Amino acid sequence: MRSVTAETITPIQLETLSPSRASDFKLCPQLFKYKAIDKIEVPPTVHQARGTTAHLALQRLFDHPAGERTPERLYNLFREAWVELREIEYPEMFESQEEEREWGIESLGILANYFGTEDPASIEPIERELDMLQDLGDMTIRGILDRMDECADGLVITDYKTGKAPPERYAIPAFFALKIYALLIRQQTGRTPVTLRLLYLNGPTVYEIPVNNGQLDAMERQLNALWSAINKALETGNFPARPSRLCGWCSYQDICPAVRSEDVGQPAAQEAA
Repeated sequence: MRSVTAETITPIQLETLSPSRASDFKLCPQLFKYKAIDKIEVPPTVHQARGTTAHLALQRLFDHPAGERTPERLYNLFREAWVELREIEYPEMFESQEEEREWGIESLGILANYFGTEDPASIEPIERELDMLQDLGDMTIRGILDRMDECADGLVITDYKTGKAPPERYAIPAFFALKIYALLIRQQTGRTPVTLRLLYLNGPTVYEIPVNNGQLDAMERQLNALWSAINKALETGNFPARPSRLCGWCSYQDICPAVRSEDVGQPAAQEAA
C-alpha cells in the first residue's frame, strides 16, 4: 500500500473567495474551515429563511413604479417569494401550518419596519443583487451586493439584515464585507463609494459609515494579508479556533472543540440574516 507523504498530498486551493467567507476567516479560521473547506451543511433556520425571502421581496419591490412601492406591495412580494422558495429550499422548515403562519406574521411585522428606515418611492437603485466576480491581485472575489444607489454625494452601498442589530460598538466589524464590495466597485468602475449602510429591519436600526480611498487602500492591504493567511492555513491544515462571545451565534457549536471547552456565553441577539 502506498503511504501518504507530503509529496502525495494535493493542497486544497480556493477558486474564489466571497466577502462573507473572508469575514468568517477574520473572525475564526475554524469557522471558515467548516464552511468553505469541509462544507459541512447545517439545517437552515427560520431566521435564514426569513432573510432569504425578505431579500428577494425587497429586490423585487423596485421593479414596480415608485408610487406602487407600498407596504402592502412588499408584503405580497414576500408571500410570493416564500411560495417560490418554500418547497425548494425549506421543505421541512415547519411542523405545522400554524407554526408557519406565526412565522409569516412575525416576518411581515419585521418587514414593515423597512418603511421606517427609508422611502422606497424616492429611491432608484442603480444595482440590485449585483453578482460580482472580480480579480484582485492573486485572489478572485465573488459575492452578491444587495443594493447600490446614486446619491447627491456619490455611490451608496446598502446591505439588508433581517436580524437584530448588534450594539453599536460591535457594528464596525459587520462593515468588513461591505468594504470589500466597495473595493470591488472601485476596481470595476473607478469610482469610490462614499457611504456604506447596514439596514437592520428588526428594530429597525441603520448604521452608516463614510468610506474613502485611503480606507479602501488599507482594506486591499488587509485583504491581501488575509489571503496569504488563508493559503498558509490551506497548506498546513491549521485553522485555529478563536473562541469569543460570538460563538453563541455559531451553527457549529456542537462539533467545535473550542466551544465545548470554553465558557463563551449565550448569544445576545438573533443571528442577523
